[in-house]
Amino acid sequence: MPIDWGRVLYLTLASRRLDDIEETRLVPEKEVLYQFSARGHDVAQTILGAYLTHPHDAAGAYYRSRPLLLTLGLTLEDGLASPMGRSGGFSDGRDIGVVCNLPNRPGPVVLPMSGDVGSQFTPAAGWAQAVTYRRDVLGDAAYAGAIAVVLGGEASVATNGFWSALTMATTLRLPMVFYIEDNGFGISVPSHLQTPGANIAANLASWTNLLVRDGDGTDPAAAA
Repeated sequence: MPIDWGRVLYLTLASRRLDDIEETRLVPEKEVLYQFSARGHDVAQTILGAYLTHPHDAAGAYYRSRPLLLTLGLTLEDGLASPMGRSGGFSDGRDIGVVCNLPNRPGPVVLPMSGDVGSQFTPAAGWAQAVTYRRDVLGDAAYAGAIAVVLGGEASVATNGFWSALTMATTLRLPMVFYIEDNGFGISVPSHLQTPGANIAANLASWTNLLVRDGDGTDPAAAA
């Protein structure tokens, strides 16, 4: 499908502006206590979000996923107010940092998020398994073509949630995409201490039922 590059640019700049406001004003003023910049993750995430068009698609996200959420319908107001703990939005001030939830009917849906590293993987695998059940067992054609996408940083691939979900996805042949963003440091720990060889894509090359793609997420054309 063609990418709306104008919308990608708008959402990328909007996400970066939210990061700027938090970093330069809201954190120093203690209006935001936990700030997780998505700068550098934004272009690839907005492109990814543009591909999630099925009403039964779902995304499992983490604390640097605000650009994806903006692409899927998170408003700028909620994107800024939620880290401030303000009431009135969809979470009524109960989100921390940029850990947002987005019911987003009629979809795609963003699954409930947690601050725990790696906790996003198994719920996304469960969604993908539910898609196959509705499609293949119940014969519900409305679920044909639906997928689950889960995002994580390189630190998350050292968690049991990642490996459990990967085992489910490959053995059950689930319609699932693992989208791992490696910025060189996970929770301030360098990549080579998170993954042997510092390249999770290379390490997974021998897995059965797993198509591996590796690229530069800061290159819009390559990411698309």
